[in-house]
Amino acid sequence: MKSSVSVSIIAANYNNGRYLPEFIESIINSTILPQELIIIDDGSTDDSLSVLDRFSELNFLKVIRFHQNRGLTSALNAGLDIATGKYIMRADPDDLLLPERIERQFQFMEENPEIDVLGCNVIYFNDRNRKKMNISNFPLCHAEIAETFRRGEHGLQHPTAFVKGDVFRMNRYQKIFPGEDYELFASLVKNGFKFANLPDSLYLMRVHSDSSTSNLKIEAIRQTFEFKDQIFGTNTSASRIYIYYQYMRHYRIYQMTENILVRYFHLLLSTIFYPAKLFRRLRKK
Repeated sequence: MKSSVSVSIIAANYNNGRYLPEFIESIINSTILPQELIIIDDGSTDDSLSVLDRFSELNFLKVIRFHQNRGLTSALNAGLDIATGKYIMRADPDDLLLPERIERQFQFMEENPEIDVLGCNVIYFNDRNRKKMNISNFPLCHAEIAETFRRGEHGLQHPTAFVKGDVFRMNRYQKIFPGEDYELFASLVKNGFKFANLPDSLYLMRVHSDSSTSNLKIEAIRQTFEFKDQIFGTNTSASRIYIYYQYMRHYRIYQMTENILVRYFHLLLSTIFYPAKLFRRLRKK
């Protein structure tokens, strides 16, 4: 019998029925189990609810069902409303947890009580062929994570967040989407909460046609920088937003393209738009 720890996992689901079994099984196969897995179904029109019914015998599974689609932030806040764990972990239902993730993040937070929010690196994989695309390289210490958020960039990957329960319950997602994760975490940075990332890759992030990784729009980048300016009192130029968008667009094409020549052409373009990003990555290795 596996032991469980005081961790609430919250995942907002909308039409991810084809991925839910593998997601739930990845949690079942963890080295330790969560106190609760809260899946908020946001008015799905596929077979998500029938898939969730197949797992109804799991004593740690709680399902919240919305009759209509209310949006990601409303769904996540509904999960926060009923989460009872000492820690609250984020995950997305089209992704996978590696077996050690819950145990490793729980142990780190228990041993480092000064940390409020903990992330980890991720392995991005292509849904079509299951091939690994690349591995993230997020900053590890609070100072570097905070500086990343102050630049208008993400200091951790949202679904890897492992947060003190009291902190998460007191700091909710605002209604504007996308950019909800940046707004939440950047506000926590501004208000003095402490961050860290584990260097290990403990999460598998699926890239498919419906994922946010595949559908980057300049409006999302613009919204993120608007949040940055509101939170940190800065004034980001339109040219900075455009350049960062082009960097992100070409880097994601590089991630998703299988043709090696096309891949590295777009990697070159992304580097031209944001050479400092590459230099920082190389300096960490």
